[in-house]
Amino acid sequence: MGAGNSQTRIAGAPRRRRRGLTRLIIALNLIALLVLISGTFWLNLRRVGMIDERILSLKTQGAIIAAALAESATTGPEAMGVDDALAVPLLRRLVAQTDARVRLFDRKGLLQLDSRIIVPSNEVVTNRLPPPDSFFASEWMSGVYEWLARWAPGQDYPPYQELQGADGTFYGEVAEALQAKASSAVRVNSTGDLILSVAVPVQRYQLVLGVLHLTNEGGDIGAILRQERLAILQLSLIAIAVMFATSILMARNIARPIRALADAADEARQRVKGRASIPDFSHRGDEIGDLSGSLQEMTEALYDRIDAIEQFAADVAHEIKNPLTSLKSAVETMRRATPEQQKRLMAVIEDDVARVNRLVSDISDASRLDAELAREKAEPVDLVRLARDVAAICQKETGPRIAVSADLGAERSGLVVTGLAGPLGQVLRNLIDNALSFSLPDGTVRVTLAREGRTAVLTVADDGPGIPPEHLEDVFRRFYTSRPEEHFGQNSGLGLSISQQIVHIHRGTIQAANAPGPTPGGHGGAVFTVRLPLA
Repeated sequence: MGAGNSQTRIAGAPRRRRRGLTRLIIALNLIALLVLISGTFWLNLRRVGMIDERILSLKTQGAIIAAALAESATTGPEAMGVDDALAVPLLRRLVAQTDARVRLFDRKGLLQLDSRIIVPSNEVVTNRLPPPDSFFASEWMSGVYEWLARWAPGQDYPPYQELQGADGTFYGEVAEALQAKASSAVRVNSTGDLILSVAVPVQRYQLVLGVLHLTNEGGDIGAILRQERLAILQLSLIAIAVMFATSILMARNIARPIRALADAADEARQRVKGRASIPDFSHRGDEIGDLSGSLQEMTEALYDRIDAIEQFAADVAHEIKNPLTSLKSAVETMRRATPEQQKRLMAVIEDDVARVNRLVSDISDASRLDAELAREKAEPVDLVRLARDVAAICQKETGPRIAVSADLGAERSGLVVTGLAGPLGQVLRNLIDNALSFSLPDGTVRVTLAREGRTAVLTVADDGPGIPPEHLEDVFRRFYTSRPEEHFGQNSGLGLSISQQIVHIHRGTIQAANAPGPTPGGHGGAVFTVRLPLA
């Protein structure tokens, strides 16, 4: 039931969203540039600064012209106004030096003179030709600019209206200047251009003789800002194109390999037969290459684990089949055997049952080992203390045949490793049990601990017959055993295999060797050496 539900869930799982990383890379690369572009349309500081500079220039011009009128266009110290006859030629000369429209209002605010009337307008008017069209200075680009400019907020100015009649107080700045205070105003005409106005009092000895009103079309301000914004927009479009190309290139070099690795992982998960191949990007030499190599190693490790499980199951079936076959034969023979033969057969049955029981127990321990090691949290383990505790337990069961010694050198601190005390104790117990099974009745099992640099060395030696040189590597193979007859059925052949697995998980090594001795084979017992990195 559980397996069926799992398969249904996997089969019905939603597909991965494709190209999500590609879109994220492009979006992150473009967002900063888009903010910059937007800022060029929403930022009005440049515009305000240019308006202030232009108004200041108009005030300076107006002050100069007003001072000239007060000195040269009045008739005597008792004059109550500006003399038109004197003011007209003076204004003609002064207005020619400026592009502003100049109007003179008398002390009552009535229009007295207008530069549009008194200044000849028969000069040839020249206008600067627009630059030749290009891709980035075309109507298309202007259309993009105008579309963006519609969304840009700006400061609202009152509309400009031409003076109707002669009353100059229609303009607020003129009315304020009649009070002997220079004033300015900014308005917008019907075409959207700025109209800058400055009103300067014409004074002589604290007496206001009139008001000089200067107006200047500020359309060039908008034109300057428009050119600057168009230039930024052109460069931004080029940057967008380059950034989009680089984003696509990054996405192809990052997102596509990751997607290929993800697809390969899905294929490996769903494949029933055969091994799925993981794309090899190790030649890249970057994080993607590292990820590819790690996935390949992980996949190979998983397949190796699957193969090991299959081999383990086959070995278990074979090892259990042998005692079961013996049991079956003994049970079938029991019916025809004599009482004496039945006693011998019962002994065989008991040995086979003990062997099966031992096999089942060790197989259960071996199958749970990985899960138990994964759940437990590693902690400091003192090997000297652990060895003495395990030896004490074994001595209670077998007698005083185990000697534990620790050669720690000049440094008398303990041999502390990072790991799990229980599994490490199981390793030592398996090695001692193995040594005891091969030791002579009056022999001694020697457990020695030493330090070699940053490595703890644990050795377990016996005085038995040793291990045939051709079988030094076989002793760690599952279900391998060559114990004496008196220990038949008491060992499954999994102890050393489990010990090797535990040592490897603790990033250590275990080796089997023979000690030199007087035996015909030239050795004097087996020696197992375990090396573990110190904490």
